[in-house]
Amino acid sequence: MTIAYHLISTILAFFVAPCFAIFSLVTGRKRRGILQHFGLVPLSDEPRSPSQKTLWVFALSLGEVTATAPVLKIIHEKRPDLRIVVSVTTDSGYDGALQKIPFADQIIFHPLDCLPFTLTALNRIRPDVFVVTDTGFWPGLLDLLARRKIPALLFNGRISKRSRRRYQALGNLSKNLFDRFSVLCMQSEDGKNALQSLGVDPSRLRVIGDPKFDALIEVPEEERKKIRADLGISKTNRVWVAGSTHAGEEEIILDVYHELKKKFDDLVLVLAPRRLERVTALESLLRSRKIPFAKRTAINETSGNQMILLDTMGELGKVYSIGSIAFVGNSLLPPGGGHSLMEPLTQGVPVLHGPHVENFSQIAEDLRQSELAFPVNDADEMETAMTSLLENTTPKAIWPELASTWVRSHQGASRRMADIILENLE
Repeated sequence: MTIAYHLISTILAFFVAPCFAIFSLVTGRKRRGILQHFGLVPLSDEPRSPSQKTLWVFALSLGEVTATAPVLKIIHEKRPDLRIVVSVTTDSGYDGALQKIPFADQIIFHPLDCLPFTLTALNRIRPDVFVVTDTGFWPGLLDLLARRKIPALLFNGRISKRSRRRYQALGNLSKNLFDRFSVLCMQSEDGKNALQSLGVDPSRLRVIGDPKFDALIEVPEEERKKIRADLGISKTNRVWVAGSTHAGEEEIILDVYHELKKKFDDLVLVLAPRRLERVTALESLLRSRKIPFAKRTAINETSGNQMILLDTMGELGKVYSIGSIAFVGNSLLPPGGGHSLMEPLTQGVPVLHGPHVENFSQIAEDLRQSELAFPVNDADEMETAMTSLLENTTPKAIWPELASTWVRSHQGASRRMADIILENLE
């Protein structure tokens, strides 16, 4: 079956390359490092000594880069001689890697999974160990690594119920895919059990937790004051930060905000869409509803803004710190999946989310039981929960301490993963 995959991908490569190039030129997307998508990654400037080893880490986008950064920092400190190559698939991932992993020897765009492209990249990088983050399963590349006896490790693995059903439908094909990995490091017991149910050898499974906890940093009080000033928000205003929202969720949030303003006239809404290309559509939505707003990139600090549209990249994590309450998107409407609940939690902020959080189901359930996060199914439940939290002054005193304790109890995955990688390098 793998031979057939390679044969088909080789044929497709002759069509994929020109189509991909035309798409990039016409839309402007994927234009950066376009040749790298075809395997033509830059060769190292410095000659590699026979004893020097190479670690290749595939971190798809910004979220995976954030999870990978603390692991690679530990490895780099222990093995400064190690050559580290990080590949990504998105511009945000590339920029994030430049910022968070400055010690990497190379940061590149990951090759498309067609035999000519992956083979070219593999011959240029020549890794001793290959690490995949989350769900970056590229069958062709994994097969080439196995044929060369290069260990492939899964890092921060997670299997949602929806993904599990798809893998079960594929039968032995999915088992063969996971058999390419030497070690599969999962976020939770649920993920481990899901892979065991697919026939994966339990001896190759590890539960190490979520490394994103290790990258979380609480914003100091002085910086919080500066963020408020930069956004033109008075220190007396309560703030609702609705982050990583997706299409359809903003309408619900604005309906709830309209009702809440009748009871809490000092409430400021900061709306942060997951993708910046949706900012224009949200501007139109706000204007159609005659809602005054200010874009983050055009803020007058003295304007006393009541509604802010966050149109910048990489700022949301810190903006959560000024929140009285946070809502994390991609969770209200199906299929959803959710986004990280830990960013606002680290800042001591109560978190609301919708029912569709499959990607973070275990964490969401733990937080619900700890009364640190609150699931809501619709606008009515969201308004009720928001009202209760805004009227209750107790959380302001106890939330930061409870949240900090909970976060600390989940840290340590980065060091565990670093140890596993170093073992395989030896």
